[in-house]
Amino acid sequence: MSDYNEYKLEALEEEFLILNVSDLLKKLSQYNHIITDNGVQGTLLFRGQSDASYSVDASIFRKGLITKETALINDLILQEPLEFGNHMTDFEQLVKMQHYGLPTRLMDLTTNPLVALYFACSEHKDKNGELILFIESLQRPTQKEVKMFAALAEYDGKSEGNFVDYFVKKRLIESELTSFEELILRLKNQFQNKYVPVVAPKNNERIRRQNGVFLILGINIDAENPKYYLKNTFDLKKELTEYVAEGIPRYLTIPASEKQSILSELDRIGINEAFVYPELEHQASYIKNRHHVLAGE
Repeated sequence: MSDYNEYKLEALEEEFLILNVSDLLKKLSQYNHIITDNGVQGTLLFRGQSDASYSVDASIFRKGLITKETALINDLILQEPLEFGNHMTDFEQLVKMQHYGLPTRLMDLTTNPLVALYFACSEHKDKNGELILFIESLQRPTQKEVKMFAALAEYDGKSEGNFVDYFVKKRLIESELTSFEELILRLKNQFQNKYVPVVAPKNNERIRRQNGVFLILGINIDAENPKYYLKNTFDLKKELTEYVAEGIPRYLTIPASEKQSILSELDRIGINEAFVYPELEHQASYIKNRHHVLAGE
């Protein structure tokens, strides 16, 4: 291989690598120039995953839980009815459930790249981490598409008829003077996108500190999936292109060997466990780790 080709290969690898905080900030500066120069619309969003081999999906999509989605939600509401009153929308319920650890079809993202970098480095020290980039126009929780996608969580039908009836009863689709075939077509069109990006309500300190936003994942509608009306899962990593926009990589890799030094850099600028998790147990964990106290001692 010629020296020039070796240089090109190294440059290509460098394009997809983050070796330190400064490296990320330099790349973001370049991306912002690309966004401005090309008039790219939307907000730059980030997701940090501590293992680059992880799928890009929601927690309810894993371990076969999708078939129990409705039961999980209903059981929690029955267990704690005062926490989930009639005043709450479907989306607000999902956000609260996600906050307390129930698997949902919400996927956490952030507008703060340093927070995403922390998550990409915070676990699996022997695995390469990954920073995933999106450029999206964020929707508000009150918009119809958000309501449609959030409503999927409590849908548990087994036929196209169940699918239509559910959204008609939720008053999210009009049925008057419309044939069944037209209703099906409208619903299919509504769910052509695999996800909807949503502004997160800043109703808890964790979301505020993490600059949190959400993707609500929908359903898989394509020619190979005629039974779209059943609960199903998909991996966005198989759907998303390699580049989020011209010249902006979708996936950036954090080598396992650099994770600890990056965490130390982030800690020095205030991005650490105590910052991203305001709850008392995480404050204690952060202090314990800073003083190198092993659990049980």
